[in-house]
Amino acid sequence: MDGENQNPDNANLGAENQKGAEQTKPEKVNYEELIKTDKELQSFLDSRISNSNKTAIENARKQWELERDTEKTEAEKLAQMTETQKLQYQLSQKDKSIQEIQKKLNARDLKDEALKIATTEDTAFDPEFLNLFDYENMTAEQLQEKTKLIKSIQDRIVEKTVNEWSKEKPPYNPDPSGNKPSIDPAIRKAMGLK
Repeated sequence: MDGENQNPDNANLGAENQKGAEQTKPEKVNYEELIKTDKELQSFLDSRISNSNKTAIENARKQWELERDTEKTEAEKLAQMTETQKLQYQLSQKDKSIQEIQKKLNARDLKDEALKIATTEDTAFDPEFLNLFDYENMTAEQLQEKTKLIKSIQDRIVEKTVNEWSKEKPPYNPDPSGNKPSIDPAIRKAMGLK
């Protein structure tokens, strides 16, 4: 290594590499100045911004029109209905609303039950698995099946890990051939043994 440092060619290469590194450092670009000086870039950016604004406005207008048309058709339906039909329609709307609320309450109850199952000593498993469930579209029977499945999978993983860790390593044997003398040769010599 000392020879490398003393070689004049290596010294020149180091200086050239240092100059090359200085030349390849990127300069910070001032985009504000670039936009002010480059009119072509400025017009390109202006057109892109204008197009994106037009698209956003058009999408918002379409959404508003769709909501307005839905409300109009709803109002027109109600206007054409008789009193009995209006009451039936309102009742069906309330039933839908009640069903949605009931679905959310059932989902909350199922989630609470799943948390109890996951934290009970006999059936405990990692509660993070509960985030995988879709409680709104699940029955209590499905919850029981899924929690049992998760528990059995976790138990298998734990058992496999424990078995791997508890495998006994073979005892240390520095001379695998087994031909090691019972007494160290230096001790034998000191005792006058062969």
